[in-house]
Amino acid sequence: MKRRRKKTGEKKVFLEIWDEREHICTNCKQHLGSQPIVNYFAHTKPKSTHPELRLEKDNIQLMCMACHYAYDFQGIDKFNSLTR
Repeated sequence: MKRRRKKTGEKKVFLEIWDEREHICTNCKQHLGSQPIVNYFAHTKPKSTHPELRLEKDNIQLMCMACHYAYDFQGIDKFNSLTR
């Protein structure tokens, strides 16, 4: 039996951001295409330590997958090396 995920409200906010902003990575300026992929939405202040900011648009940036991964897991030096 397939489990249903609990709705968090993020999908609605992500789609609003996608409609409001240019589809460009805020770090490397790569075009993100026309489809909103959940990995393109990066929380500036992590949800784990700032759950109250989960749905705040000002806390969410559009990033390509490489920049988002570097931002979350590889450190600031790697993240900054991806800028253009």
